[in-house]
Amino acid sequence: MLKKAWLYFLFFFAINALEGNEIYSLKKSYEVDVFIDGTDQTSIKEGMQKGLSKLLISLSGNSDILENRAIQTMLISPENYISQYKLESEDQNIIGTFLFQGDSLRSYLSDNELPLWLSDEPLILIYFPCSQIQEEIIQLGEKEKCLEIEKELLTLSSSRNSKITRPLMDLRDIRDLNILNSISSERFMTKISKRYVTENWLTCLVKDKFGLLMDIPACISSKNLEFSSLNDSFNDLLNKINLKKSLIVDKSKINISKIKVTGVDGFLVLEKILETLNSQVLTFDVSLDELEGDVASISLSHYGDKVDLNNLLIIHSDFKKIKSKSQDIISYNYIKS
Repeated sequence: MLKKAWLYFLFFFAINALEGNEIYSLKKSYEVDVFIDGTDQTSIKEGMQKGLSKLLISLSGNSDILENRAIQTMLISPENYISQYKLESEDQNIIGTFLFQGDSLRSYLSDNELPLWLSDEPLILIYFPCSQIQEEIIQLGEKEKCLEIEKELLTLSSSRNSKITRPLMDLRDIRDLNILNSISSERFMTKISKRYVTENWLTCLVKDKFGLLMDIPACISSKNLEFSSLNDSFNDLLNKINLKKSLIVDKSKINISKIKVTGVDGFLVLEKILETLNSQVLTFDVSLDELEGDVASISLSHYGDKVDLNNLLIIHSDFKKIKSKSQDIISYNYIKS
């Protein structure tokens, strides 16, 4: 009983921890490590391209973005988005560490109307039937395949900025498994995903319907019920999840919004607020209209609708939306970071 309670604690702690995470795509800078072939300029540039490619998938939330023509052009000169780099040797490998500047990357995505992923790490419920088979029953080949897919999953999850959790498989889950899994894996996963507070799930099989071990495990997800490889299923799932929480700057729409910001207790704070607002991907002009006490009235010229601007600011760690009597003016409290 104590073990079960402890598992529940770990699960809900993981969910709560997600809520406090900084939004990945709004960071000031990004440090990316990649293995490179040598210390010559060609190898270093190839390392920059690898690092930038990896980073762009994370910023956009889309693994297919590298096929975009504007991104392919961007990758020709990756050094334009790097402020510094260093090379280190580790276990006879050369590791390049590149520091990319967030503002310049977001500006490029904005200018080319490409998506910017604006969310914390999505939580995905994972269930591999092979991992539930008792040690003395599971076949050697099946066990090896199961461990292989588990390892691949961890690598994919880390590279795609996502969190994974697994069902406890207590009496309640086992009951649902016995009732529903024989009918449909989809029915089973949909049922238990509600218990684990996520609509996103993925399940993989290492054996076919005849009980024979497959060369490539077959997976389905909450977004695609056609069996495919773990890599394709997982990336497709993340692409579709992230698309719902991505911003594409529409430069055909131009608006001016009025906002009020409280918590301005000095010139340096005001300067930081104006600088932060000016760096947002939607804004192209920021002007101070009035400063009264610790409240600043500010006009923002921006692309898109007011709701787009609001959605961007409310997920920013520096601004917390507060209730306002006026529908025309959005109010925020500035939280000093």
